[in-house]
Amino acid sequence: MSALNSKPLLRVNHLSVQIGAGRPVDDVSFEIKPGETFALLGESGCGKSMTALAVMRLLPPAARLTAGGVTYGDEELLALTEAEMRAVRGGGIGMIFQEPATSLNPVMSIGRQIEEVLDLHLGLRGGPARQRARELLEAVGLPEAERRLDEYPFQLSGGMKQRAMIAMALAGEPELLIADEPTTALDVTLQAQVLDLLKELQLERGMGMLLITHDLGVVERMADHVGVMYAGQLVEVAPREQFFANPAHPYSRKLFAALPERAGRGQRLATIPGLVPALDVKHTGCRFTPRCSEALDHCGNTLPEWFGMAGAQQVRCHLFDPQQVGLNTVIMSAPTALVEEPRVASSGPLLEVRDLQVHFPIRKGLLQRTVGHVPAVDGISFSLAAGRTLALVGESGCGKTTAGKAILQLIAPTGGSVTLGGQEITGLTGAALQPLRAQAQMVFQDPFSSLNPRLRIGAIIAEGMQALGQTENMAERIAELLEQVGLRADMATRYPHEFSGGQRQRIAIARALAVNPKLLICDEPTSALDVSVQAQIINLLHDLQQKLGLAYLFITHNMAVVDYLADEVAVMYKGRIVEYGSADDVLAHPQHAYTQTLLAAAFSPLRGAA
Repeated sequence: MSALNSKPLLRVNHLSVQIGAGRPVDDVSFEIKPGETFALLGESGCGKSMTALAVMRLLPPAARLTAGGVTYGDEELLALTEAEMRAVRGGGIGMIFQEPATSLNPVMSIGRQIEEVLDLHLGLRGGPARQRARELLEAVGLPEAERRLDEYPFQLSGGMKQRAMIAMALAGEPELLIADEPTTALDVTLQAQVLDLLKELQLERGMGMLLITHDLGVVERMADHVGVMYAGQLVEVAPREQFFANPAHPYSRKLFAALPERAGRGQRLATIPGLVPALDVKHTGCRFTPRCSEALDHCGNTLPEWFGMAGAQQVRCHLFDPQQVGLNTVIMSAPTALVEEPRVASSGPLLEVRDLQVHFPIRKGLLQRTVGHVPAVDGISFSLAAGRTLALVGESGCGKTTAGKAILQLIAPTGGSVTLGGQEITGLTGAALQPLRAQAQMVFQDPFSSLNPRLRIGAIIAEGMQALGQTENMAERIAELLEQVGLRADMATRYPHEFSGGQRQRIAIARALAVNPKLLICDEPTSALDVSVQAQIINLLHDLQQKLGLAYLFITHNMAVVDYLADEVAVMYKGRIVEYGSADDVLAHPQHAYTQTLLAAAFSPLRGAA
């Protein structure tokens, strides 16, 4: 993909954002030309989304712009009035927000929300607006688009909400699209479909794109240029080919080392020690120093300059100072070695599911009479032993999440049987079901909507322990759980809105682990996490499985994680399991056409640095 002309569509110049005493965005500069994609890559909490919000002038009340500028075309966005800026948002610049559940209006239908954008920026109303809205939903792969127009966000799955948000962002035909984790909640086939759609739009319109993602595979597929961000600063900028062939900054290289690969099954993933520094930490040198295994004596107290490499690649690191002795030895060092651990031996089935059905009624008319049923889960069967991992994969809307909720009796099954630890649990409610909650827990797909916004994080984690009477040493247990999932113990006093999307997912995992369950149903537990934190979570789940014999029902669309983690794989399509077997057999020799399609659509980054 090449730019249609040499004039930048967007230029960000030395942009800085301050919240209290901290700077989540500190002296950030980059530019995007028409038809080009600039990818911002980095861990959760590094300032990627805050940079995008600053460009759109949608910063939270506590944040303020302290330096720099943002030029869109010939306009300085920071000098526009709010009324003038509203004309830019959605029209000239569209944005796909990270969490569609919190960005979509819950009291407006999907069609009305899209039509609102069409009316404001294109002047379309009535029948033409509805027709265009339907076309947009079809373009992003939302099934039964005509019916979805009249549905509300709560009626859609996580992936469906994400697609609706993408359709809304594209409705105003923007020249520049800011895409904040645009494919996080999408399965591999729809991810490929949406990314292909965005590429087509770039070719047709010369649309520029600021792509914010933690997925190196998406970066490799989409980006023209890559900017690696850490603790509010860019630390490496390079054309895509150079970045994937030779990531230079130690942080960039550690991101690659944390990727799950089939060759590493049964081993621990390489992780980045420590955490992204808090906002109030004062920095005098390189911000990555506390986590860098290659740090020099002066890295912690001297801010590194930008150093140029071959081509247009630049890196902000003292290791690339031409006067630094031993540079080649440091840069070409191998990633952290993986430590192999034996898998726990499986025993008899902990969970047995037989002919499970969940049929949702279709109601019509003034009296809402039932006129039919939708078979969301249509007779699935499988078993899962202690210490084993079963991956349930399939497209968004195929019934994976519904199946997980029905197993835990969060949704009443229409038929079938669920046996947990030898006890039939189908039909149990209230007090009869409560003791079994300690045996099985669920990590939900959308961490924001599953966390009570009025409770502090410590209270959220403590809820399950209190309900089941596990209150001994509770404060210490909460601190231990937070640290296990890569958060600081002092974060227990904060509220959910104070965390990034990836951090909220870690909190949800800590809450599920709090009651020491035997079975964990994980609904896309790593979809909102960057690769380094994903590696920490996978290692954590692996360690817990080895230590406690935990069983995992792992609902995911990340085929790399499936390949690395799963013992068995069940492929689900339209409410039914169409292929089931060992991970080796299903992934290496898929028999069903749908499984073959899923695997063909999956993509992973080039491992030039490995």
